[in-house]
Amino acid sequence: MTLGRRRGRFNWPGWVERLSLSSGPDVMGLLVAQGEVSVKALEAFASWSKGAGLDSAQLVRNLEHAADDARHSLVAALKQSLATPIGQEDLFVLSERCDRVVNRVKNIVAESEILSWSPDAHAAEMAELLRSGMESVLSGFKSLTARGDATGDAALSATHCVRGVEHEYRRSMAQLSAEPDLRRVFNAREMYRLYAGAAEALEALSDRLWYAVLAEP
Repeated sequence: MTLGRRRGRFNWPGWVERLSLSSGPDVMGLLVAQGEVSVKALEAFASWSKGAGLDSAQLVRNLEHAADDARHSLVAALKQSLATPIGQEDLFVLSERCDRVVNRVKNIVAESEILSWSPDAHAAEMAELLRSGMESVLSGFKSLTARGDATGDAALSATHCVRGVEHEYRRSMAQLSAEPDLRRVFNAREMYRLYAGAAEALEALSDRLWYAVLAEP
């Protein structure tokens, strides 16, 4: 049997690729699993930002570790996979950027303790938008291998949440101009910027989700 070439490489028969996908690790399932624990971390973060206290702060830390474990499982599976339903690079980058969002919110919790800062209404609103955005990303993960517009719609929804965080960030910074306590102004500005940084990480994740959609034939 003569094998044709595609882009300079052998174009293996379709049954070989199907066998690789069916017998290899479930990389899409592992990406979804990472997305699920990431949503839980953002839920805990939103609760903490609404004043839930130390238990929620510890839960954010615990879930960040669980998200790291989920990412490591996916990366290990990618090493064993001969073929994947979407590009390996897309899977790796989506996982890395998802992990980055969770790391950012964990760092917010840690920084708040250093500054003795308690979340306020602005922080609660931004955290809720971050949670909603991560839920949209998870929805996009689940629909990545399906035909249709669901994944693109999920990425767009996540981007809308990012814009909401940006709006609330500007609103919160503007209101600080009337605050007479300079120490509180400094601490609040620092913390608001960290929330905005988490939104930037979420935007980078949603952008890559868009790219994964466009990269598929």
